[in-house]
Amino acid sequence: MVFGTVFSPLRLLVLAAPVLLALPAAAQDPDNATLGISATPDAEPNKGISVTVGGGGGIVPAYEGSKEFKAVPFPLIDIRGLADDRIFISSLRGIGVNVIDWGSLRAGVAVGYHGGRSSDDSDKLRGLSDISGGAVASAFLSYTLKPFAFELKGQNIFGPEPGTEVTAGATWSFSPLDGMRISVGPETTWADRRYDRSYFGVTDDQAIAATAAGNPLHPYSPGSGLKDAGLSTTLLYQITDHWGLAAHAGVTELVGDAARRSPLTERDIQPSAFLGLTYRF
Repeated sequence: MVFGTVFSPLRLLVLAAPVLLALPAAAQDPDNATLGISATPDAEPNKGISVTVGGGGGIVPAYEGSKEFKAVPFPLIDIRGLADDRIFISSLRGIGVNVIDWGSLRAGVAVGYHGGRSSDDSDKLRGLSDISGGAVASAFLSYTLKPFAFELKGQNIFGPEPGTEVTAGATWSFSPLDGMRISVGPETTWADRRYDRSYFGVTDDQAIAATAAGNPLHPYSPGSGLKDAGLSTTLLYQITDHWGLAAHAGVTELVGDAARRSPLTERDIQPSAFLGLTYRF
């Protein structure tokens, strides 16, 4: 869920985006499909090198807390199985290494990019400075107990607007039809003070600039805490040996005081949807 954050204030379907790249493998090998359609594709033992590309589009909130929506493109690139399944390259999870591989238990690290936020995304951001993108370093720990999968992940954003998030999630997967896999799972995220102040806070200078631009805002300086909780479902369908279809729908609720009390938050409930195609070589 690293590079994917460039497109979405909800980490652009972080509950589902990584599972899209595992579609062909999951449909062809049901025994290895549980983690393949969980939020932990890189935790799944891989049989050789696999290369998957694809793309699609999503509808997401304009920013975290917005009542408006925007359409976003979503390129997919996933290469796994390198160096005896130690190294992965993904447009969603970044470039990483599986450090621990004990069967059902895996742990690793990755680097990627966080896209920040543009003040042009909504009138509610008028007068505020853009949040610059920056490098992201992450670490994950995952465990599978079929048909369930669990993951704990932490990521730190570097750059002018640093911040740290820790996410815990789980998925339950099943196959109602040949070639089809469905996963359902919850997720919750904690954010530190730096992240909350960057994305939900308003400094004195920003409040003055926004008000002067016709967007009255009051200063707000939140602390750290639980940020959101969500639930999503993802459907994966294998069309041919190479082509696959992926669909996702999810909803996240901003549950922490830092987000809910922010003058930038217009709506606590944040739905999102995605539809795309994948091709596996």
